[in-house]
Amino acid sequence: MNINDVTIITGASRGIGRGLAIRFAREKNKIMLFGRDADALATTKNGLSNYAVENEIFAGDVSDKDFVKKSVDKILDKFGRVDHLINNAGTRTFNKVIDASLDEFKKQIDANLYGIFNFTKACLPSMIERKSGSIINIISLAGKNSFVTGSMYSASKHAALGFTKSLMLEVREYNIRVAAVCPGSVDTQFFGGTDMKPNREKILKVEDIAETVMAILKLPPHALISEIDIRPTNPK
Repeated sequence: MNINDVTIITGASRGIGRGLAIRFAREKNKIMLFGRDADALATTKNGLSNYAVENEIFAGDVSDKDFVKKSVDKILDKFGRVDHLINNAGTRTFNKVIDASLDEFKKQIDANLYGIFNFTKACLPSMIERKSGSIINIISLAGKNSFVTGSMYSASKHAALGFTKSLMLEVREYNIRVAAVCPGSVDTQFFGGTDMKPNREKILKVEDIAETVMAILKLPPHALISEIDIRPTNPK
């Protein structure tokens, strides 16, 4: 982690993504903000104004490979590199399989899996050429655990975790570090519109996830944490 590193953060319009953007701004990174909601991205951008760091907004769908490729190419043309890719974008629909639709399932696979694939494919060639870079995928403990109504969401997160683990083995020979961060309950809009009512005073904050990501990146270059579970100490 260095001053003026170029960092891509997906899902940067709110929640964990916005918290990550602020944390990377404190490190004086150049921050590339991705999300579907241009107005919400602008709010994140405005929140970085006190840090005097260069940042840009890219509004679009992470599952659109053409949008992702063109956007990353623009970043590479301007800065010559992407130092850190933080795949945080995702969505969720909780429903029992008997009541679920294929469209609901596809929507989660698009955001939670194809998005990671698209950004990785776009950033990886330049990282391999430079023999340097970091890719951190924000997964979920749902990528390891099961729960009622979580079949679609959990499946997408299990797949994302498997992708991350295999990618780490593929690219470590190029000094590229790949890690999965698997949070438990985090105090964001994630629970809105659901029956889940966590104790928001006890669960994780977005700052906790941001500090976890930073801890991975601040290790010496020869050291890699490939997977971290982070959960509330006492959520009740």
